Amino acid sequence: MHGTALKKQAKKAIEELSEEKVRVAVDFIDYLKEKEEMEATLEILSSHELMAQIEEADEALKRGKLGEFIPWEKVKRSV
Repeated sequence: MHGTALKKQAKKAIEELSEEKVRVAVDFIDYLKEKEEMEATLEILSSHELMAQIEEADEALKRGKLGEFIPWEKVKRSV
């Protein structure tokens, strides 16, 4: 099943639950979001390449080399 269809199915199922069960579902969804964020963080932390890029950017920022960075307005347009 496609992601959009799954979300519609989940929303429909939630609408049919009692308020108490909706609270449980929301707690579980919050748990899943936190778990997903932690997994993404651990993936970044375990990547030597990404960590080296982050450290390099941090050093450039500390040295005031702002020209090495892409302005947010340009990044925002392509996201």
